[in-house]
Amino acid sequence: MILRTASDTQAPAGFGSHVKLERMAAQAIMDQDFLAAFKYADRRCRVGPSAAHCFVLRAEANWRLERSDAALADLAEALLVDPSDLAANRRMLAWATGDRRRSAAASLIGRDSNPAILRAAIEELRRAGDRHWTACSVFDNHVTGWVAWTKANTIEVSLAFENGSLTSTLEPNSFHPLAGMEIQATAFLVRRPPSDAPQTLTLTCGDETIHVHRLAPNLSPPPGIRTGARQSAAPRSDVTAPTVIVPVYRDVQATLDCFDSLIKARASSGGQPFRILAVDDATPEPKLRRYLKELAAAGTIDRLINETNLGFVGAVNRALEALPTGDVVLLNSDTIVPPGFVERLSTVARSAPDIGTVTPLSNNGDIFSFPTPNDLNPMQSYERILEIDRVASIANSGDVTDVPSGIGFCLYITRDCLAAIGGLSDNFERGYLEDVDLCLRARAGGFRNVCAPSVYVGHHGSKSFRHEKRRLVLRNLEILDRRFPDYRRECRAFEVADPLRPARAKLDRALPWPSEPSVLILGNRRSFAAVAEERARHLRERGKRAILLLRERDTVHLRAADGSSPQTVRLSFDTDAAIADTADTIARLHPDRAEIIEPNPLPRLVALLRKFGVPVNPWVTAADLGEAVIALGDETPFLASGKAARAFAKARWPNRKIVLKDWPTLPLTLPRVRGARRSLAIVPSAPSPASFRLIRSLAEHLGRREPSRSIVVAGKTSDDDRLMSYANVFATGAVTAGEIGDVLAPHRPGWLLTDFESPAFGHPLVEAARRASIPVAYRDWSAGSIKPRKRDLAIPTDADDCELVEAVIAWIERSRP
Repeated sequence: MILRTASDTQAPAGFGSHVKLERMAAQAIMDQDFLAAFKYADRRCRVGPSAAHCFVLRAEANWRLERSDAALADLAEALLVDPSDLAANRRMLAWATGDRRRSAAASLIGRDSNPAILRAAIEELRRAGDRHWTACSVFDNHVTGWVAWTKANTIEVSLAFENGSLTSTLEPNSFHPLAGMEIQATAFLVRRPPSDAPQTLTLTCGDETIHVHRLAPNLSPPPGIRTGARQSAAPRSDVTAPTVIVPVYRDVQATLDCFDSLIKARASSGGQPFRILAVDDATPEPKLRRYLKELAAAGTIDRLINETNLGFVGAVNRALEALPTGDVVLLNSDTIVPPGFVERLSTVARSAPDIGTVTPLSNNGDIFSFPTPNDLNPMQSYERILEIDRVASIANSGDVTDVPSGIGFCLYITRDCLAAIGGLSDNFERGYLEDVDLCLRARAGGFRNVCAPSVYVGHHGSKSFRHEKRRLVLRNLEILDRRFPDYRRECRAFEVADPLRPARAKLDRALPWPSEPSVLILGNRRSFAAVAEERARHLRERGKRAILLLRERDTVHLRAADGSSPQTVRLSFDTDAAIADTADTIARLHPDRAEIIEPNPLPRLVALLRKFGVPVNPWVTAADLGEAVIALGDETPFLASGKAARAFAKARWPNRKIVLKDWPTLPLTLPRVRGARRSLAIVPSAPSPASFRLIRSLAEHLGRREPSRSIVVAGKTSDDDRLMSYANVFATGAVTAGEIGDVLAPHRPGWLLTDFESPAFGHPLVEAARRASIPVAYRDWSAGSIKPRKRDLAIPTDADDCELVEAVIAWIERSRP
């Protein structure tokens, strides 16, 4: 698992540097210049690595501009980045309503120290039905905190340790800052005796347990390599059947499905059956308790019961203490496993004496995800999981790939490895990164972490602690960074090299693909990708199966737009064998036609499609079309996505039939503004030196002629910092067609310039901008055959940059109030 944080990327030194943008946004808020604050904060959110405080800055600007929905959306984005961010949660508590307000209140309880904010949070949660609240801070020698409650009871706090426990009674303190008419509160401090074992802090109110906190040992250093252990080079002699350990807490249905698949997998086992050990981690679900009890009574599983919730680490370590022999599999309770998975993981583990952990492929397993790595691929049905696993067992049979670390959704650990390094570290909060820590300790002890791509396990992901996941990961990531500072850099290198790609591709190819007819969309990964994606979206909305064939030099990347197979297959034409493979692959796609979006597709690909009798429909997306398109017979019409494209194509290729196929495009609605502060919005189709030069020329001339006018570039340019060195230019950073209206509105654009380079017909940004609700200037690719809207400026296509700049400035001057 690898997460990006602000420290991962070095900020540029120019005008657009991350820190400088943040400071300028904060200063503008202090100066009550909220439009400027929005500009700087919005750009910071777009150009830098994600950081919660950047979205908070933009939320503050939006709120002051009375854009409450946008402000709340920004706060939600900030909390996705860091759910524990105080500034975001404080504003969500103050601005939001309903569930979002209550969620912010609950987050603030354990993290804020401001009494006024804590009182507001307690009051919000009290209205929702809560009756007690607590927060604590853990130190080596003591635990300190506060507790507030509504009932006329005293609070007991107890610390359980290896050889006993300490219990104290807490009386309400009427002078405590959180105490009030209906709320009792007090502070507490509990001394911790030295211990090399975990300790548990428990607070109770009457008969009700209100808080349980598992504390890491405060005597011994963090778990590391056991110095007395040695990895044996000889074959392992341990013949004890592996044990699958499943900690259970919440999510009834996913857990029931998990155990059902486990029991089926064991029943179909051809070799020595594995043992199933369920750890009831004080589940609050009566149905789960009954289910596990019935399975244990029938002898189907073994069961451990925790009286209090110990979290993933505590539950697993307790299970490991009960298992002195045999390999183990750590399995999340929201997984679906196939028959034979334990045997095949064990075979890989025993294929070399230095293998310590084995992880399978999954739909949701970070670098182990299939078909797209580091993505939340959809959870499949039980039958589909079994099918993918069956194909993987054949396609990737015998394959083993070394990885930086395994992941605990399904982690096979050998007994030799456990004997050398011990169990999970108690320094991590529940459920995240303690598995990575174990794997890195294993590697430090001479063991390898590997992936078995011949095994596939379904994984829902984040079922047990889904709302806390991001906070837990960020907190635990800090611990992991201190212990293994090179890990994240290694993960990034692994992602770039992608050693698992061949295994994913083999599996992708071997799986059965949908038999329904498809539309092939030929695009380019570097240019016209946005147009190809837009066309795929149109086809999907009409119920068509669209397959993107995106060229990168002489390689073509296949991707089904609906997420089905194929996703990782690549086509090439280097050899006769590669061409034959490409032909077989295209036949499997069942194409009923191919649509060419890229102006210059690979001639060999077009020729192969025509050889198969696939109708080829080229779209007019640019001024010039390549040889492979022009060589199509006159009987092949060119398709136009709009009237301007049709008019241009008729003039450019007069002997070719041009067919209009209007693409649906939502207009860009912007509020009409008046006055001196109106700006010129520029929407380029893509970063290019030509658009950079024209925008720079506009900035220079407009600055001299209309010094009160500013320019805002909605999108990314080839050099944002250099452009923004002009006092009258601001670049937002990359935008999408769906958000461009919200991005531009605070800049108060009075005019808009787009489609001013070479034609980009069908580009979603350009097409939306052409339909803006404010006056628009553009090159008239229709050569005058389409009458412009009133107040729009149609610029002749043969106008050079100087003439275009002069025409745009004169257009702005004519419309001054």
